[in-house]
Amino acid sequence: VVQAPGALAAMLAATLRRSAAATLPRAATIAAPRSAPAFLAASRALATGPASGGAVSDELLEKLSTLSTQSLIDGLWVMGWPTSFIEGARPLAKGMKCAGRAVTLNFVPQRPDIAADKPAGVDSPEYEAFELCGPKNVLVMSSVGPWESVGGDIKFLRLQQLGLGGLVTDGSVRDTDEILGYGFPVFSYSTTPKQGPAAMQPWECNGVIECGKVAVRPGDAIIGDQDGVVVVPASHAQQVYDIAHGREEIEVIIKQELMKNPGPPGKYYPFKPPIKKESPLGKLLDTKGVKYFSTSAFSGRRHFSSVPATMKAAMVRETGDAGVLKMETEVPVPSLNDGQVLVNNEFAGINFIDTYHRSGLYARDLPFVGGQEGGGKIAALTPKAEAQGFKLGQRVAYSILGTYSDYSAVPAAKLLPVPDNVPMDVAVSCVVQGLTAHYLTTSAHAQLVKPGEWMLIHGVGGGTCQWAAQMARLKGYKVIGTVAEGKAETGRATGCHELIVLKEVPGKSFEDYESVDVVAKVMEITGGEGVKAVIDGIGKSTVDISINSLARRGIFVSFGNASGAVPAFPVLRLIGKSAFVTRPKLLDYTVDREELLMRANEIFGWLGSGELKVSVDRTFPLAEAAEGHRYLEEGKSRGKVLYKI
Repeated sequence: VVQAPGALAAMLAATLRRSAAATLPRAATIAAPRSAPAFLAASRALATGPASGGAVSDELLEKLSTLSTQSLIDGLWVMGWPTSFIEGARPLAKGMKCAGRAVTLNFVPQRPDIAADKPAGVDSPEYEAFELCGPKNVLVMSSVGPWESVGGDIKFLRLQQLGLGGLVTDGSVRDTDEILGYGFPVFSYSTTPKQGPAAMQPWECNGVIECGKVAVRPGDAIIGDQDGVVVVPASHAQQVYDIAHGREEIEVIIKQELMKNPGPPGKYYPFKPPIKKESPLGKLLDTKGVKYFSTSAFSGRRHFSSVPATMKAAMVRETGDAGVLKMETEVPVPSLNDGQVLVNNEFAGINFIDTYHRSGLYARDLPFVGGQEGGGKIAALTPKAEAQGFKLGQRVAYSILGTYSDYSAVPAAKLLPVPDNVPMDVAVSCVVQGLTAHYLTTSAHAQLVKPGEWMLIHGVGGGTCQWAAQMARLKGYKVIGTVAEGKAETGRATGCHELIVLKEVPGKSFEDYESVDVVAKVMEITGGEGVKAVIDGIGKSTVDISINSLARRGIFVSFGNASGAVPAFPVLRLIGKSAFVTRPKLLDYTVDREELLMRANEIFGWLGSGELKVSVDRTFPLAEAAEGHRYLEEGKSRGKVLYKI
């Protein structure tokens, strides 16, 4: 065993401490001989958990900055969280506020051997921490005592140059006049003329520290105002915001009521869950149209948020053309059953099946909210949903009926967690079209086509089949695509091995399947054999082409009716090549949560790696609901069409 010199051992220990949690189980250790104390220290560090607890987006950080520290403390209290107020951290001057992600620096008491082992100069942990700072960061420095100095004008000049978002410490700062001139907010116990190195040494950058009796992890949201500084755990930041924001809205209503009708605040305040409907506060909130969720609604509920009583939604009250789809603004927000969540929708997908429901081709009870594809953030959840690991503010996408609305009540089993690297509009595009394309190219053909064999996919310039063409290629099939000449560039972008470009139907954007002899082209490409599978969402215009393009024992997968419903035909017609035919639907290929997640995770993986490209063609406001349907039905789309809710 080789013993490392002191400084090298310290750097090794710090490096292992920061990286071990990402690569080893929490209890992992490495045995070390008694004669190697430096490596023994490093091995102990391997038993620590991850330093960071999650990531706070810029958008969420901005939202948190709008709330008072008092509201955030209330939100954490409702969640049963330990105190997160950094004791002793007071604003250095009036009006100072800060909001940023934590960069942490830990100081330890002065000891000669520690001072000798600490990396010197620019390699010191404090300067390592400084260089991680920027406008959206707050440097949190843990001091060994309230009057010990964590730094002064010369050191902190670098923080000013980096545009630091704020500095927080349970110790003191010196050179106060100079620091105030630097312009970044400072929260400290006090000011001091003392020099820090006599009492303590900076020892670790971006580890978990204790500051003012509060644990701080790198990446936590640090919010400071004139009342002090609060640490919002990154892992629960969205949940804290939702609860705190909801409570703040209720407090505004209480204050307005007390100003209008003076009286003791105790009638309404303070309050905590559950808010009982028959209580004075419950009655007040009901008069204001505020829907509040609490433990009174679901046993064991530990948090609540405010949600409006009504919402906007695109409704169908009679079947017909696109004009019957109209936005209404006083639609009741759906109530929750245990096992469901309430999703605040950001986008809703527009699909051909929605037009079939609206027109009456597929019967539904009237009236109804249109759509069956949506995504947004969880605004409320029930105990069973929470037990499955879902959280307030979590980004999710899903498919249920009734998504053209501000809010949807969604069974937790239907939810797809959306990765941070997938935008919400893309995620919503994935739910119906993406999952449909996935089962069409992986399962519906019953493996009658093998990788390396030919597959014909109609309409690759549109929505679902743009996905399908790319997925088929990713799965190893050779793809022939058909596309209208106006969408040829979109079709080429899918990477089809062969592309058959057709003229457009006069006055429409649909492919004119009579303008080219598609069957002859297919036979030419395949050497007269035909294709082993056809994926056809066009319907009436392509049924003959699809069947006649098949190879021996090929399969015709008919999944849509863009040009009209497929007419009935005798099964004897398939005898020429012993062909197969199937008319599948998505529900039969997502029969349980395991299958649903299998498909979604593979799609999200392709999206995250860049192997799968999604084209969001156009986004309509919900007020233009009818126009969205017309755009799709007229064949104008060159990708996914969405409503922005």
